[in-house]
Amino acid sequence: MDVTRRNFFAGALAATAVPTGARAMMAAVRKDPNLSVFMSDVHVACADVQTKWGAQPDYQNRLFEKAIDEILAMRPRPARVVVFGDVALWFGWHQDYERSQPGFNRLKAAGIDVFVTTGNHDHREPLFKAHPRQAEITPVPGRFVSVVDLGTADLLLMDSLKENPEGEGSWNEVSGALDQKQQDWLKEWAKNAKRPFFVGAHHQPEEVLIDKTRIASAFVDCPRFVGYVHGHNHRWRKNWYHDESYSRHPVKRSVCLPSTGWWGDVGYAVMRTFADRAELRLVENDFFFPKPLAAGELRPREWDEILSENRASAHMTFPF
Repeated sequence: MDVTRRNFFAGALAATAVPTGARAMMAAVRKDPNLSVFMSDVHVACADVQTKWGAQPDYQNRLFEKAIDEILAMRPRPARVVVFGDVALWFGWHQDYERSQPGFNRLKAAGIDVFVTTGNHDHREPLFKAHPRQAEITPVPGRFVSVVDLGTADLLLMDSLKENPEGEGSWNEVSGALDQKQQDWLKEWAKNAKRPFFVGAHHQPEEVLIDKTRIASAFVDCPRFVGYVHGHNHRWRKNWYHDESYSRHPVKRSVCLPSTGWWGDVGYAVMRTFADRAELRLVENDFFFPKPLAAGELRPREWDEILSENRASAHMTFPF
C-alpha cells in the first residue's frame, strides 16, 4: 500500500534507543522489503594502528555506532543496508575492518542484509575477509559487485577502486574507475534488465565511465536505468545528466551521499521504492570540517547554515 511521503519518513526515521536486553525481540520487528539505508565513507578506524601521521583518530566510530542505533530503532526496519565504500579510514588496515564488524554484526543479528563495496581507502583482500559473503555473491570474481534487490527496483553496486598492488597499508589512487570486466557485465545487465535499476559505486559519475562516457550519460537511453548513487565527496548533492549531445530530452539523476562520520555532511540516506518511483531522504547528524570541535571552540556559523540548507533539500525522487 502506498503511503504519503510525510507518513513514510516520519515512521521510517523515528529513532529511539534500543534496550540492551531486547535482542530476543529484535528479529521479530517487521522489516519493510522496500526500505533501504545507504551509507558511505564510514571510515571506521582502529586507534591502535600507527601511521605516518601518528595514531589513527577514531571519533568517527561513535558516529557510525550512532547511525547503527538509529537504523535498529526504525519502525519498520529496513530490509538492507548498503555501504558505498571507504569502510576503512586511510589505508585499508584489517584492524579497521575488525573494528567496524560489531556494528555490522548488530545489523545482521537483526535480520538486516548488509552489502558492501570498496572506496579508494579500502583494500580488497582484508575487506573480503571481513565480508566473505561478498565474494560468494559477486557476478564479477575478485570485485565487490552486488545485485541488490531494493523491493521494486534493483541496485547494481559496483567496485570503482583503483587499488595499489602493494595491498593493505598502501595508499590507493584517489580517483576511481570500472575495469573492463565490470563494464562488460554492466552493459549486458542493462541490455537485458527486466525492471528499474540503479547503478551505484563509491566514485562520482565523471570518474566511473562506460566506454569513455560518464556512467549516468552512458545509460540515458536505457529505459530501465533510473539513476546513479555514489559517495566519496562527503556531501549531500543532487545532479542530473544528459547524453552530452544537447539535442534530446532524456536526463538521468544522480545523488552523492554524506559521510557516515568522517567530515563534511555527516549521516546517511533512507530509500523507499514504490511501483512507480523511489524516494530518498537525507538523515544528517552533523556537519563539521575537518574534524569535530574541541572543547571550548566556537562553532562556525557556516556549519549550521549548511545543515539548515540540507534540511530544506533533504528529499529526492527517482521516477521509474
